[in-house]
Amino acid sequence: MTATPNTPALQALLERVEAGEWWDDLPRPAALHTDLCWKAFNGSIDAAKALIEAVCIGAHQVTVDWGPSGCGAKLVWWPDGLSDGREIASHGYDVDPARAMLGAVIRAMIADTEGVAIVTLPEPLALDKGLI
Repeated sequence: MTATPNTPALQALLERVEAGEWWDDLPRPAALHTDLCWKAFNGSIDAAKALIEAVCIGAHQVTVDWGPSGCGAKLVWWPDGLSDGREIASHGYDVDPARAMLGAVIRAMIADTEGVAIVTLPEPLALDKGLI
């Protein structure tokens, strides 16, 4: 799988989410479910879970940790089911657990469009933000 026209839009969206800025002026792939994104961006864990269910078709697992220094979300997604072996793992970090989950979903979508197996937030960026 190679990058699609949606990849730059998803990357721009991820940058805005990580900066804590709403992205009304950016184009978004229809698969991203703007209403759920908006609610997850504003702290709804239910919306973040619903977004994962809508986007990550197949088997998936989500782990969210939060504490005084911030939140981390890890999403592992098997788009073709557990037995196929294709696995996408992504992470998101923020002060809000729902926004961390949103970042993980967007990162997983980018990985899926690029055919990348595992994508993570670089440690120095997470450390610079004081989130881990």
